[in-house]
Amino acid sequence: MLLVTCSVQATASGLRFENAGTYLDDGVYYLDAFARIEIGEEPERALMSGVELHFLIELIVHKKRRWWIDTPVLERRLRHKLYFYELTRHYRVDDLQTGKSSNFRSLSAAVRYLGQINRYALIEAAKIKTSRRYVASINVSLDATRLPAPLAARAMVSRQWNLQSEVFKWSLN
Repeated sequence: MLLVTCSVQATASGLRFENAGTYLDDGVYYLDAFARIEIGEEPERALMSGVELHFLIELIVHKKRRWWIDTPVLERRLRHKLYFYELTRHYRVDDLQTGKSSNFRSLSAAVRYLGQINRYALIEAAKIKTSRRYVASINVSLDATRLPAPLAARAMVSRQWNLQSEVFKWSLN
């Protein structure tokens, strides 16, 4: 098993990856990552008022090229939805790819769960040439296009709604 990890902190608007890394197991590169998510007062008030917050995690693996533009060999978007149930006073995180839902009693527990990626099958090792260098990158953002129209317009100009991490990169192999 090969493990490659990086743990540099990159901060931007309340979202930051604290670590991300890949490891090879049974012919597949798997991803483990953790992003610290702090949504801020205004988005939290909207969440408590029934607004769903959609988060987008973008994963890219590039083949590094010496004299030319790097070539993407994998691009994936993982979508999650966070919302609050007033009647039962709990938060829910939906993984929109798998349909899996998880419930939480506190917002801090819900966003901690939202920021964790464990053993995500990223790419088959057969698609990676060992003679080449590959770089993986990940970032997370609040998908403002999924907000209700009045909030979407506000999100375009408000720093509280501009939730996006910096791109976090590490060597895949």
